[in-house]
Amino acid sequence: MRYGLLGIGWLLLLSQTAMAQSGWTVRTGFVRDVSRYRWTAGLDLTPSLGTWTLHWQQRFVSDAFQYGPDRLDFRDESWTTWTLAPVGDATLQPRLFGQWAWFNQSRVLTQQALAGLRYRPRNDFWLEPALGVALDQRPGAGGGLAQPPLQTDYGPALSLQLGFRPQTPPGYTLRLEGGGLLQYLTPRRGLTAYVDLLVQRRAEAVDVLLQLRGARFRRDTYQAVSFLNRTATTLPQSVEATWSDTLQGLLAVQLPLHPHLHLRGRLGGEWFRRQVRFLRAPDDALFFNTRFDHRQLDGALALLYERGGLNLELELETGAEEEIRALTNRADLPAAQASQKALLLQQADYARSYLTLSGRSQLEAGRLTVGLRAHATILRHDTPEVNPDDRDELQQQARLDLRYRLTRTLQLDLGLEGGYYHLVYLNAVRSAENHVQRTLRLQPGLTWAPAPTTRLWLQGEVRAAYTVDDFVLPGRQRQDQSARELGYRLQLEQALSPRLRARFDGSYSELRLGRLLWDRFAEIPFDTLRTYTGWLRLETQTARLRSSVGFRVFLRRDYMGGLLIAYTTAEGTPATVNRPGQLWIVQVGPTCGLHWQHRSLTFSLEGWLMLQRLHRRLYGPLPEASADRIREAAWNGPRTRIPNLTFSLTWQQ
Repeated sequence: MRYGLLGIGWLLLLSQTAMAQSGWTVRTGFVRDVSRYRWTAGLDLTPSLGTWTLHWQQRFVSDAFQYGPDRLDFRDESWTTWTLAPVGDATLQPRLFGQWAWFNQSRVLTQQALAGLRYRPRNDFWLEPALGVALDQRPGAGGGLAQPPLQTDYGPALSLQLGFRPQTPPGYTLRLEGGGLLQYLTPRRGLTAYVDLLVQRRAEAVDVLLQLRGARFRRDTYQAVSFLNRTATTLPQSVEATWSDTLQGLLAVQLPLHPHLHLRGRLGGEWFRRQVRFLRAPDDALFFNTRFDHRQLDGALALLYERGGLNLELELETGAEEEIRALTNRADLPAAQASQKALLLQQADYARSYLTLSGRSQLEAGRLTVGLRAHATILRHDTPEVNPDDRDELQQQARLDLRYRLTRTLQLDLGLEGGYYHLVYLNAVRSAENHVQRTLRLQPGLTWAPAPTTRLWLQGEVRAAYTVDDFVLPGRQRQDQSARELGYRLQLEQALSPRLRARFDGSYSELRLGRLLWDRFAEIPFDTLRTYTGWLRLETQTARLRSSVGFRVFLRRDYMGGLLIAYTTAEGTPATVNRPGQLWIVQVGPTCGLHWQHRSLTFSLEGWLMLQRLHRRLYGPLPEASADRIREAAWNGPRTRIPNLTFSLTWQQ
């Protein structure tokens, strides 16, 4: 927490300095919800110091998670980056830059400061080598301690950055950027390196985009962070090094085939490798070095047709990805340990491929607008023999949207959607999980605006989903299920004056679950969930101020198989009873909103004081001597007051 107070002090000090100099921006915010508090703060400074300019950026985030009535778990994080450089674009330009980061939960503090010389022989190219120092403080080897002592490492840091943005003909873009930072934090190392290339052509109705990226990172830590080594005893000065290599590429092309017909293609790929290896470990120490490879390739080809009020798009997309894990020091481990860990890694490997055919169309004909979307996907998921997760998936979905403007003030909408999903496990061990799911959804709606000051939107929804087992083991009962839902949504707006407006949002939903008898297309209901919501508010708006006050209601009723009720018997002793019944969740409370902007100051506030009450209605017989006490205790359930609050403030100049 002391670092957090230190960061706040720096924010105040630097903001006072910046106010007397050049541009600055201060941001802060606060969030309070059910079980969390969050405070955020930010500061951007660009003061002028003679012929030099300082660019300072600082961010601070503090989360407090509530575990029980009297326990708060704080997680504070702070980042700072700064650059000091002379004004202008001289051929040789000295620069000072650095960064600072702190994380209280992991007790990690990193700092670095470098001095460099930017060489700019021409306007489209620059090269900047830099040399400085770096410091990293984090928990060291614990030796079985609950809170290991901090280990502070420092050493030289080397940096190199370059940029190349040549002048190109109109419609063409070429950009090359790269950089690297090497930290010698004896006995550890830190490395960040990347190269980005962008080539783009937008000319003569032909669009071509090529993006390439390569990156390498290295992070060393004293405490094991990899999955297999977390339970291992970390010896003093043993370092776990993690290398991450990434290659990404994207090629996108769009060209005309006809005045109204275009061809669009995309090809993308990614290769990622992460290696974990222990360094400086004694010969008799037992550690597991691992390698993780992820490869992905996907492509798409589409035809686009546009003419008048008709838009058509047909696309074929395919792709594949693979993940492979390996134990790289298997030869140095005991045979039993090596076999066990290698098998554990292999269980997570997989290879996946898919093929998708999709289409989208829209037709505007006078007052009628017709939209159609559909897609079909076949997915194949392969795993090693030790993992019986091999499966095939088929998914089909289509949606039809109709919009008809009946009059100048009345618009009718209709949406019809259907879906089909089939899951088949190829291994007999998991065949009992094979199933087919069919979904049908109908959404009628209307929008009525009889005057500029009045608007009403109403939508209904009927949804039905049926899940049928594709395979049933002998002697077992079928587990087919049905889910049917009926819902309504309402939005109403009415202007009471030029600056005052009333709004109401409401909804109702009834979800019925049941056991499905597919052969007879019948069901046996076993649960019904009803939800009601309402939010009434008054809003006022001027050129600088927008505010609102309102009242919000949420009500949910659900069947519970077991409700535990605590009550007091006639003799005054505490007791409990468990019965099935209905659970009512009631949440009500006032709401407010405020958004104010005045010159360089912006303030925003939103809040809802939620008062929650639980009511229970029990089914079944109760003990006669305490039946009335039990019913009263069940209906007068626990009360909770939860203030939900969000505000933000931005002040800049």
